[in-house]
Amino acid sequence: MKPDDFTISDLIPQRRPIQMIDRLVYADDRSAKGILHITADNLFCENGRLREPGLIEFIAQTAAAFTGYRNKMKSGEVSEGYIGAIKNLVITAMPPVEAVIQSEIVVENEIVGFTIVTGRVFLEKNVIAACEMRILGK
Repeated sequence: MKPDDFTISDLIPQRRPIQMIDRLVYADDRSAKGILHITADNLFCENGRLREPGLIEFIAQTAAAFTGYRNKMKSGEVSEGYIGAIKNLVITAMPPVEAVIQSEIVVENEIVGFTIVTGRVFLEKNVIAACEMRILGK
């Protein structure tokens, strides 16, 4: 099965209003890509734009969807995870309501219950956010 054969609620534990990913559109052994259509009722929108916490959460939920997809492919359950640390965060733009943004994560390392990913968010072809994230899984 491909990642987008699943509904996002099959892959992540988050539910609305905190859900910040619409679909996981790609996954391989160490990376994944997601899509989010920004709506006016998004919890993290202010003055017609998605704010910083929404961009960060989009990266984190792409990593969660990737983990959920890997677990589902092994007949496992979706598990919870928590952001343990964020490093080298750079945000260059806040995307407007009605924009569709894309995420990309790459798993750099998995060690002692932590997954270290680098993540980027794109608006069209421009990187508007990037960071390294340490995620603690249950």
